[in-house]
Amino acid sequence: MKAFRFRLESLLHLRNLTRERCLKEYASAINQRRTEEVRCEELADRLTEIHASVAARREEGISGHVQDTFLASIEHTKEALGKQRELTRQALAEEEIKRASYLKSDMDEKTLLRLKERRKEEHQRDQEAKEEHALEDMIGARHSVILPTEISHETA
Repeated sequence: MKAFRFRLESLLHLRNLTRERCLKEYASAINQRRTEEVRCEELADRLTEIHASVAARREEGISGHVQDTFLASIEHTKEALGKQRELTRQALAEEEIKRASYLKSDMDEKTLLRLKERRKEEHQRDQEAKEEHALEDMIGARHSVILPTEISHETA
């Protein structure tokens, strides 16, 4: 039996490399988004702490200068939180782009793998048919008998 050779093997290898690269980029994007979300949560927690501290100080009585410091701190934290939320949204959008890229490259590779399997099965069927025909020819030559498969070929 002749060995199977897939002529698009190098393309399949390149698609595999592309899929792996896209997977790494997607994982990196997920990691980046999670990092941005953690930073966002930290800033939200910090803002909650500042609000709690201001509330506690107000109960004790707070001077105008100290209150201005707290209000500036609250304002600064709110701005940082807004910027961080925007960074988180951007990271999420980037993650979706990387996800789509990975899914496309994965689908491309799987399509080529299915083609390879179909071609391999076709090759095996063709080789088996050739071997069977060769065996029938050898048997017919030894016994000088016309086999039913040869009759159908001769009449066609």
